[in-house]
Amino acid sequence: MAFAAADNKASLIPLDTNGEETGEKIYVQYNPSTYSTIWNIVWSPIETGSTTLQHTGTNAGDLVLTLNFDSYEKRQDVTNLSGKIRSQLDPSQSSNQSVGVRFHWGKNVFDGLVKSIKEDFTLFLSDGTPVRSVVTLTLMPWP
Repeated sequence: MAFAAADNKASLIPLDTNGEETGEKIYVQYNPSTYSTIWNIVWSPIETGSTTLQHTGTNAGDLVLTLNFDSYEKRQDVTNLSGKIRSQLDPSQSSNQSVGVRFHWGKNVFDGLVKSIKEDFTLFLSDGTPVRSVVTLTLMPWP
């Protein structure tokens, strides 16, 4: 069975307040070479004011995705590619009122809330136009 290219591409799907898909699915330019998961270990004092701690739980933590974007060959501003992430996943920028995102790549599915979006520009044309970037997207688990 042949798969379309999009079937093998990781995607980010905006979610509304009910966790339902809303808005346009965002396909990444390149599948992540790595991603990270974090587990939060919770420690609390045994008594108020005590310096003795006890483990009180382990919670599912954040998913950190590192996504690469490159428009060097076309000599175009890379934010034409990477900008979809912020415009659709940042509630202050999004017109579709997304509050969360579903990361989907093959069997990997993670529903979360966008905690942070960081974009590092790593290559520029001679006029300063950014043509390569790395977006670090941190998602906290859906409540």
